[in-house]
Amino acid sequence: MIKNAQKLINRLSNYRIQIFLGVSVVVLITLLLIQIRWIGRARDLNEEQFNHRVGMALHESVDEFMKDRERCEAMSACMNKSRFDANDSAKLESEVERLDSIIKQQFQNYQIQSAYTIEVLSSADEQPRSKCFYYSLRKALSHDKAVLNVYFNKREQSLMDSMGSMFILSVMLILILFVFFGLTVFSFLKDKKILGRTTDLINNIAHEFKTPMATIALAGKMLGREKVHSQSNQVIHYANMITSENDRLKKQVDQLLKLSCIDRGELQLNSNQFNVHELLKECIDSLSVRLSERKGELIMNKTAVNDLITGDRELIQNVFVNLLDNAIKYSSGKPELKLETKNNNGSLLILVSDKGIGMSKEEQKHVFDRYYRAPTGDRHDVKGFGIGLSYSRMIIDAHKGSINVWSKKNYGSTFTVTIPQS
Repeated sequence: MIKNAQKLINRLSNYRIQIFLGVSVVVLITLLLIQIRWIGRARDLNEEQFNHRVGMALHESVDEFMKDRERCEAMSACMNKSRFDANDSAKLESEVERLDSIIKQQFQNYQIQSAYTIEVLSSADEQPRSKCFYYSLRKALSHDKAVLNVYFNKREQSLMDSMGSMFILSVMLILILFVFFGLTVFSFLKDKKILGRTTDLINNIAHEFKTPMATIALAGKMLGREKVHSQSNQVIHYANMITSENDRLKKQVDQLLKLSCIDRGELQLNSNQFNVHELLKECIDSLSVRLSERKGELIMNKTAVNDLITGDRELIQNVFVNLLDNAIKYSSGKPELKLETKNNNGSLLILVSDKGIGMSKEEQKHVFDRYYRAPTGDRHDVKGFGIGLSYSRMIIDAHKGSINVWSKKNYGSTFTVTIPQS
């Protein structure tokens, strides 16, 4: 009933998260569209102001050009001719240059920096260049159809340049907004994943502590009976049960405390030189009862000639107890384990292999993550907090070593621990 309620709560929580993310995405897209629309309107306004300034500049340029009436009339006479001679062409070119110099000055007065070219056409019906500014020269010249045509070579670029830092800032703000949103979502999902694993850890801790505490309570209750007092074998049996379960609790609590010390950077190594082969034998002995209960076997190949390393013996022992314990846990049927030591380039390699259920490549990516527990297939009696391998990696890292895994689904796993000897 409690599990079903928990699933319902998780499902509702996931729905709320999906709604939140969906609304956030819609809001961001809306903001993006508003920003794009604002940039478009700003461009249109900029273009309108630019056109107005060009119109004012051309109006004043033509007024200035008209002040010399004699030259204007001469230019008009040339334009009214059906054929131009060399002298007429020279006069027209000279007057166009004079008009161009006036326009240039007026553009400077109106802060128009764009490159341009001008044409004086005898008829508006002539084919002009596209995207031109037209201004009638009817007042300046005795020619009803004469027009001034001004063409800006890079008009679009000029408009964007005039927006300058405003446009760049808008684009940068949009990009920053999306980046921070992405990071927030990523962080949120990561925290949610950690929270889920933490919840699983708390549930596992409660389950793991409940079993030995129940056993201790039962043993204590049995020792309280008068009938048991007269049977020394029964007293020793129940006393051993209490001691064994107490040691189990102590080991689990110590592992949690050590992990906390590592997180805070307060782990102190009690380093001494010791023989790894002897340490491995002690690890095997500590798990021999569990291995025999499962009718398993363990083969040890002491290939390493030099098995001396320097480090914290107790912590290193915890690492290999964890690895061997996992090898037994995740073996279906009779566990088949193998321990092998090797010397390699100034380091000692210890390989812990099993023929258990193995792991997929995706599971191998997370196997050293804290609170991660790989699926156990058809085995439902696998216990633990999901911190053993994370703890082991931290201990090996503290000794400047490394721990890696090779595994294949339904074929088993091999954990390789490398510890420097020099």
